Amino acid sequence: MKKNIYAILAIAALVCACNTKENYTPEEVDGIPFVATVQTDAYTRAVAESGGDITVNFAESETIALVYEVSSTPYKTDATITSVDGSGKATITATLQTGVTDGTAVTLIYPASAADGTTGNVLASALSAQDGTLSAARDVRKGTGTIKVDGTASLASGATLEAQYAICKFEVEDVDGSNSVYVSSFVVKDASDNVITTVTPGSATSTLYVALPATSGLIWFEAVASDKPYVAKGTASLTAGNFYTPTVKMATIFNVIGQNGKFYKDKAAAKAASTLASAIIASLGEDTAEAGYPHGLAIGMGVSNGMTRKWKNEGTASHSQYSSYSLALAAKESGSALCAGKNNADNYPAFYAALNNSVSAADGITSSKPSSGTSNWFLPSAYQMNLIIKGLRGTSANLTNMDQSVLRGTDILYTIQAVGYYSSAPWSSTGNYVWTSTEKSDDEAWSYASSGSLEGKNKTGGAYVLATLAF
Repeated sequence: MKKNIYAILAIAALVCACNTKENYTPEEVDGIPFVATVQTDAYTRAVAESGGDITVNFAESETIALVYEVSSTPYKTDATITSVDGSGKATITATLQTGVTDGTAVTLIYPASAADGTTGNVLASALSAQDGTLSAARDVRKGTGTIKVDGTASLASGATLEAQYAICKFEVEDVDGSNSVYVSSFVVKDASDNVITTVTPGSATSTLYVALPATSGLIWFEAVASDKPYVAKGTASLTAGNFYTPTVKMATIFNVIGQNGKFYKDKAAAKAASTLASAIIASLGEDTAEAGYPHGLAIGMGVSNGMTRKWKNEGTASHSQYSSYSLALAAKESGSALCAGKNNADNYPAFYAALNNSVSAADGITSSKPSSGTSNWFLPSAYQMNLIIKGLRGTSANLTNMDQSVLRGTDILYTIQAVGYYSSAPWSSTGNYVWTSTEKSDDEAWSYASSGSLEGKNKTGGAYVLATLAF
């Protein structure tokens, strides 16, 4: 799966013999002329793939940054590779800042564009602007040495530049590996949802070369292909200097989340993997409104209780109210937060049904939430219901005057049934309603009407419950 491309760039000092000045005549410029040799092995930077490794030697005109101090002031000087011989040995030249003294510590960073000239660190931006090609997968290396000054300057006893990133050749496929997915955007995030790098190919592709820092643990992938969102997660173990060839199998809306927390094509695929289907992915790529679960929303594999329920057994206020539809959406309420304290079948039937996802599980599905990676079940807020229906419908429009034939037809009903959803309600009739956890007034809560809008409905009236979780 992985192949070592660990490369040591041995930077040896130029030996200053008695005839040095006869062989090298510096230009007439201010500062101290610097010359050193750079010895590389076969694996130096990500430019070409050969036999499962990354190969290619230094090239003329490339630069290596020299970061050092003169009288406590930091300087960055770019050393240029002026020649490369057949063995990979290169000559680099530069003009150092006037006043640099013998024994000055120097940090060397390749390429020079990756160096922070003040701190001597690798710039965080060195991972940005990757386009998925090998030439843009930055092979950044860093080392330290000592400057020797004796008329001209060199390196006193060499230095070793070590790789800062791993390089991955990602093959992107759909969740069951049956087809390649040609992505136009590919984002890699850590477990805390911090973006590690964003890759934007020049044209859609299913093969991406991406440089990533050494890391271990949970890693997330988000992608867009043909304007359709995709997501994947896995456990990474990346060592700087290594070359990896992983396959990323990405799920999308209408795929399912298994009891084990993994993504599958449908109920049958989850069952074949010795698990059960817990939920259908309904929304990706938007803020879920659930802290700690920012990647998407999923609904249970059937209607909770299999019938309509009251929102509340009396028409009194329960939390803050949003009298207009636009205010309800703008609030971006957390459904799980609004469900707090409502796990009571007598007072809050809809909330109780959602929190317990009380469905009679059919063969191959479960009413239990996944064992890892998701929130608990909750009744979605109006904002979250908007995301769910938009995701299932494949639209960016908000829920107002939607085409009910699209909402009820094959686009939703038959598609979710095909992946294992066993109940046609609430999608089967234009007279059906689905509760949200957001109030409109003392007497009404916002509900999704299968005719294609969010509407206020009396709390003591009947509506269906879609138990929802965030991941």
